[in-house]
Amino acid sequence: MHLPHAATFTDPGPRGLSGGISHAIPRLGLSCLVLCLLSGIVLSFYFRPMGDVFQNVEEITTLAPYGWFFRQFHYVSGQMFVILMFIHTMDHLLKRRYRMFTPGGWALLVLSLGLCFFTLFTGFILKGDKEGFFAGQIFNSLLLAVPGVGPKLSNLFIVPGESFFFLPYLYHCFFLPLLVVYLLRSHIRAWLPNRTYLLVSFLGLFIYACIVKLHPDIPPDAEVAVVKGPWFFLGIQTLLKTVDARLAGLVIPLAFLAILLALPLVKTSAGGAAPISAFLYFLVLSALVLYAALTLWAAFG
Repeated sequence: MHLPHAATFTDPGPRGLSGGISHAIPRLGLSCLVLCLLSGIVLSFYFRPMGDVFQNVEEITTLAPYGWFFRQFHYVSGQMFVILMFIHTMDHLLKRRYRMFTPGGWALLVLSLGLCFFTLFTGFILKGDKEGFFAGQIFNSLLLAVPGVGPKLSNLFIVPGESFFFLPYLYHCFFLPLLVVYLLRSHIRAWLPNRTYLLVSFLGLFIYACIVKLHPDIPPDAEVAVVKGPWFFLGIQTLLKTVDARLAGLVIPLAFLAILLALPLVKTSAGGAAPISAFLYFLVLSALVLYAALTLWAAFG
């Protein structure tokens, strides 16, 4: 039976308690995506990616009508979309559903999730504060470290100077959302959230945005002891302190990605393939646990 790429996000089974959760997670995630895009459109009318970006963001927060609310609503809806999609991917991984996918279908799932995290990362840079600028500089340094093509690759994502935030702005507001929606187009048709999921998501995000205050932005010229990147980048940031930049920022992530993409290629039905599949599966889970430990250590240590 042929499995098209849309099978990557099909309903995972019966509607018991666990089946119901697996059924609800992607629909709640798509609801958060819809709300994130709508709030992002509102913010895009006020955001200027050139000049003093930090001052512009502060003006949106304090002077634009309900700017603080739209910033927080956009932030939490984007975070929840990516977190729910990550949980959904982990659901596939832990239950070893990758064995039912074509290599292209599994690669599409991994690519889509990676683009979602990169969208969050560009949004973090666009805060324009010390943390965002610092994260952008680290990312630019990692790109420059790529042998042979580093400078050309860097110019595709970040240009130092007055235009530092311009390319991240284009990726965050135009290229990445369009690409993610395009890659998930068949899944969006299959999982189009109904009014119940949209209402639950909206109420939860609305309450959060009203109750929880925005994390204070750090002025670019402020003196601070520790500057941290976004939560999902903390593990790499920790490794960069003790390991060579090429190893921590390029070799290790690419090796993990290669092993993850190789999972559906190993057919466990073959006589000697089961140990290889189990070993690769063990490596992926071990890497995820270790990275989670590094992230928690960086966040609370």
